[in-house]
Amino acid sequence: MNNNILRTFFRYSIPSVFAMWFYSMYTMIDGIFVGRYVGAIGLAGVNLTMPLINFIFAIGILIATGSSTLMAIKYGESDWNTGNKIFTSALTFLIGFGIILSIIISIYIDSIVTFLGANEIELFQYTKEYLKCIILFSPCFMSGYAMEVYIRVDNEPIFPMITVIVGGILNIILDYIFIVHFHMAVKGAAIATGMSQLLMFIMLITYILFYSNRLKFVIITDFIKTITQSIFIGLSEFLAEISTGISIYLFNIKILSLIGDKGVSAFGIITYISTFVTMAMIGFNQGFQPIVSFNYGQKNFSNINKILKIAISTAIISGLIFFSTVNLFISQIVELFIKDKSAIEIATSALHLYSFSYIISGINIVSAGYLTSLKAVKSASFLTIFRGIILIALYITILPNIYGDRGLWLTVPFAEATTLIFTIGAIIYLKRTLLSD
Repeated sequence: MNNNILRTFFRYSIPSVFAMWFYSMYTMIDGIFVGRYVGAIGLAGVNLTMPLINFIFAIGILIATGSSTLMAIKYGESDWNTGNKIFTSALTFLIGFGIILSIIISIYIDSIVTFLGANEIELFQYTKEYLKCIILFSPCFMSGYAMEVYIRVDNEPIFPMITVIVGGILNIILDYIFIVHFHMAVKGAAIATGMSQLLMFIMLITYILFYSNRLKFVIITDFIKTITQSIFIGLSEFLAEISTGISIYLFNIKILSLIGDKGVSAFGIITYISTFVTMAMIGFNQGFQPIVSFNYGQKNFSNINKILKIAISTAIISGLIFFSTVNLFISQIVELFIKDKSAIEIATSALHLYSFSYIISGINIVSAGYLTSLKAVKSASFLTIFRGIILIALYITILPNIYGDRGLWLTVPFAEATTLIFTIGAIIYLKRTLLSD
């Protein structure tokens, strides 16, 4: 890993980014099928479930990030047995917790759907129908993401990308069958997504059992300690994902009160597109975090500094490309999702303002991942909470009073710009302390 850090960075990051892009792409296609064949209110119903889906996915990220960091450090120290104990404990926890979570949500689904903001009868039915199907696959969502990360730690960055592509193709095919031919509406979209996650789970667990280099299921010891440490280290990544869910929830509630269902539909489109951008940055995180942790285990601070420069440069260039592309093809992108003219008008003007956040968000996401991989959890957690919860809640309250509806869509750009100032400070502090050698 030490000879050519640039090549190593892209060898791990590119497959991860493509995997995340493909995941985002078939999630967007999900939205296109729902928006065009079910309607704007169906798309709004699906979007109302996103905060809860984000929470489920965030649990997977929490344990996966923390445990994979611990594993990578142990592998860097050539302590394979301890690394595999961490792997076994983490995956067992995720599968078990996923099953419990599915049961709890299924029992209290009516109350949860109401809490998510679906008060009108038709919107309530769409939201509930989607949620009660998708929730059954929670264990696959949570453990599948983790296994992708573990396999990358095992020095195999390509197979997780292949898995996501195969799952995505199945999702698109089933979307067409269930929604267009069988007219199953949002239920069909949920089943299609769930079945694709199940297939990915099967592929990933099969690889681990029969083809992995170092990953082995071993007898678990120190289970509680492992999960506790994983939670502590992965907290900032968890908060990053959960803050996305919280911000979506805050936006949904505010939009329903100011604009209505069509505003939520418009925001749903923005969410799909923004997820594509965010997943790319998360992909970079997945790619470089094992390298940083491995070099941290070897105390190779020179390589760690090089990785930071490469990651920040990549995030800036990617952000500019995303911003330019979205604004160049903004009308075509929005019209892919819905046919309703008023919803299209809302989404187009909203996306133009919201897309300014893409220029900055990558720097903040990559920096938080970098801090996490070096166990600077407090700094990473603060930045994540500040960026995704505190500033969103602050600006979504203030800006609409100043700029009207436009203030809603300026909330995230303002939050990202403010966070960037604190991110720069955190990185400078870390370099002066931990990496001063």
